[in-house]
Amino acid sequence: MRVALIGNMNNNFFSLMRYLRDAGVDAELLLFADEIDHFLPENDTWELDKWKPFIKQTKIHGGALGQYFKMSATDIRKEFDGYDYYIGCGFTPAYFHKAGMMLDLFTPYCVGIEYTYRITKTKAIHYLKEKIEAHYQIKGLKHNTKFVGTIDEESMVKAEKIGVKTRPLPMLMIYNKEQAKTEDDFLQATIQRFEQHYPVVFSHVSHFPKGSRTWQIKRNDILIKGFADFAKNSAMNPLLVLFSYGDAVEESKTLIHELGITDRVLWLPVMSRKKIMLLLEHVHFGGGEFGGAIWGGTGWEFMAKGVPFFQYVDMSDAAFEDSTGMQMPSFFNTNDSKRISTLLADYCISRETLQSKGESLQAWFNQEAGEDLANKYLCILKS
Repeated sequence: MRVALIGNMNNNFFSLMRYLRDAGVDAELLLFADEIDHFLPENDTWELDKWKPFIKQTKIHGGALGQYFKMSATDIRKEFDGYDYYIGCGFTPAYFHKAGMMLDLFTPYCVGIEYTYRITKTKAIHYLKEKIEAHYQIKGLKHNTKFVGTIDEESMVKAEKIGVKTRPLPMLMIYNKEQAKTEDDFLQATIQRFEQHYPVVFSHVSHFPKGSRTWQIKRNDILIKGFADFAKNSAMNPLLVLFSYGDAVEESKTLIHELGITDRVLWLPVMSRKKIMLLLEHVHFGGGEFGGAIWGGTGWEFMAKGVPFFQYVDMSDAAFEDSTGMQMPSFFNTNDSKRISTLLADYCISRETLQSKGESLQAWFNQEAGEDLANKYLCILKS
């Protein structure tokens, strides 16, 4: 059974590939030519040599519309031929439409399915480009895709409107069977800094300005305000860890200054997931997204490492189970800054209680988001 995993946004498919290969499946990762450096396999593993033979570099540019028209159907098929099953993300459906191939499973990485809606609000040329991308992406989904697998409600609705069948399927984002093997001086110094504080609240979510679609999902300000309230009313020595990642970092820094907690915040540079996963072994709370959507990569990473985290999912436990087929995990589900402050105070009292909370999240992850989830992907392929 040969399986091709096309594209590697957030290193999702590199994680899936490793689980599938562990299960005896001949799975290979096919990288787009324009993958973001941050999401290349070498940034998600300390054992790259072990997996290199199963990683292939294609000539396909996942987001380049000009190349889409230049490449012939034959050229595209040459890049993808030779597999029994295909799982793709990004612009894969559009390429499969042009090549006359069938995509067995599409897993969107954007809320509402990437390349099917307008993002740009400025130049007419950008608007035209996005309309053309949406045209071919929707054709690929409608005529060349068997299933869309997602737990994002907006993506499910969009897929159903297009006319493609959906399956409740989370993204398999984290390969949780590898231990860090680094002596990186910066990481070690950062860990030593963490050890001087309690609690350490860690948020590697990107920062975006008000008015943007992404900001509505992230809402970093909610966590910052909650932490500030806690820090001002606590006798402890807390630390908020944020990343210089996104278009509104300076806006977040301004808010932090206005709240008077600049000395309580540590800013870190953008770094690879393998490094983040090491740091997560030394933090006490995580901060996710607060716009109502089901957690993204940061949430999976917190649970994989057993870190209790704040996130807002605008869905009842029963609705979540109906939509995803999973029990709602026991994260702190809130978008209220005052509530975050209260939870920080309550759970810091007992490290044992906090540790138990983290262990329950990690147990949930191991059951729902690791090997068992990889098996769900296989079941859908075979259905």
